[in-house]
Amino acid sequence: MPRIRLRDATVAFPVKLAPQTAAAGIGQTGGRIDAATRQIVALDGITLDIPSGSRIGLIGHNGAGKSTLLRVLAGVYEPISGEAEIDGTIATLFNATPGLNVDSTGRENIITCGLHLGLSLKEVRARAAEIAEFTELGGYLDLPVRIYSAGMLMRLGFAIATSLEPDILLIDEGLGTGDAGFTVKAETRMRELAERASILVVASHSMALLNTLCTTGIVLEHGKIVAMGPIETVLSDYRAKVAADASTGDKNARRAAYTMAQELANTGQELPPELELQALIEAFTIRPDDLSMLRRYRSLLVMLGKPVEPALDLKIEQATLRLTPEDSEVIMRILVLVKAHGLSIDEDIQAILTNRLRELTGADR
Repeated sequence: MPRIRLRDATVAFPVKLAPQTAAAGIGQTGGRIDAATRQIVALDGITLDIPSGSRIGLIGHNGAGKSTLLRVLAGVYEPISGEAEIDGTIATLFNATPGLNVDSTGRENIITCGLHLGLSLKEVRARAAEIAEFTELGGYLDLPVRIYSAGMLMRLGFAIATSLEPDILLIDEGLGTGDAGFTVKAETRMRELAERASILVVASHSMALLNTLCTTGIVLEHGKIVAMGPIETVLSDYRAKVAADASTGDKNARRAAYTMAQELANTGQELPPELELQALIEAFTIRPDDLSMLRRYRSLLVMLGKPVEPALDLKIEQATLRLTPEDSEVIMRILVLVKAHGLSIDEDIQAILTNRLRELTGADR
């Protein structure tokens, strides 16, 4: 019966360290820097027992060790210490196409890549027609793959990899498979394959994908497992942690909060207020004067019981005046804020105020 067992598994990569790096230890991203052995410890003492029927989602920041762990499970990396026992046939949906020869045609690569993935020649030939049809590449299958676009290569690799019937299916991140129509087709096929696999392990930043495919979540941080449990609970706690880290002002954490909030919004999921607040702060680096975002940011501050600085109110009023330069009430609110709090206004707003004052004094005459 398929099963995965890791016992205190550690994976490290030798590197040449600069003098200033030697004492760095653990950074905000990536594994632990071991100056004594001149190694990056990508996985640090991982112990897991994954029986048949498991649906595991790997969660964590970039460099947390998700992809490295998947490659240990696939047999690509061997731990420098500890044990890794994998029982069962394996299929991987990673970003690369294993066994690809750029000088061979698409049809020839279906054979060689299929063999590389563990199929027999008889099995590959039996599935070749179905794989070719699924790619939707038509006549390009008879041309060398060196002329393929990145999307065409991904289609070919995806079609080959998903032709297997594995005991263990390993998926790394989202799949860029081309146009929207093919992406829907690929996602359907991936879900069907995941349902048939005895063990599924997925590494992704997509909360929606993990919530759909997985029942158990594992959070990795600097190569260590820091949380494990029911997927909904783990995802909720992880979102809260991302928001808390972002609130410290860490740029990487704010960027992660922004990406996570976008993904939740795009999939129709509810955004936790604190996460949305931190995501908006990052969004302001792109669109600092977006009035709808400024107003939403202010309402979130009020909702969360946080102070609203007069400078934010002034920023909102200035953004409003740019859209409605004739609005006398907005002008009055700006003047009150400036006088009450000693704030400065932007040059373009000063020009609007000056012109408006001239119009009013001219009208009085």
